[in-house]
Amino acid sequence: MKGKRRPKKCFCGALIIPDKKVGSRQKTCGLKDCQRELKRRNNERWRKSNPSYWRDDHARLKAWQDKHPGHLKEYRKSHPEYVRKCREAQKRRDRSKRLHLDIQDKIKRQAPDIIDQLLDKAHLGNLDKQAKTVIKPLETALLLGLLTSLTNQS
Repeated sequence: MKGKRRPKKCFCGALIIPDKKVGSRQKTCGLKDCQRELKRRNNERWRKSNPSYWRDDHARLKAWQDKHPGHLKEYRKSHPEYVRKCREAQKRRDRSKRLHLDIQDKIKRQAPDIIDQLLDKAHLGNLDKQAKTVIKPLETALLLGLLTSLTNQS
């Protein structure tokens, strides 16, 4: 039956009945996360079926740049807004990277203290069972993150 619309399962797990206008081409329920997942899968499939695209494209771009020396320098001179936006974006990326590295360093430095605190709490005899196992969520996350990074290194 050509016109029959059958329910499909979306990436989020929801059942969808395709719209009449779209038919069997409808892949998602329309949520942003589902659309993003569809895009990611399509891009991945395209990259697998076109593995030499980037290598071939680099040669083409290099040839064009050799024929047009100084183009990028001139473009930057004539488009100061572009240069400003690029500079700001790079500063944001650098800040984010520094922050990420600082957090990782702090976790590594705090791990021995957290482990000592957990061991101290476990050896207190006058507390009931629940009080012994009370651990702050941040401490737990830091400890688990450290343990997983240590197991990945070995």
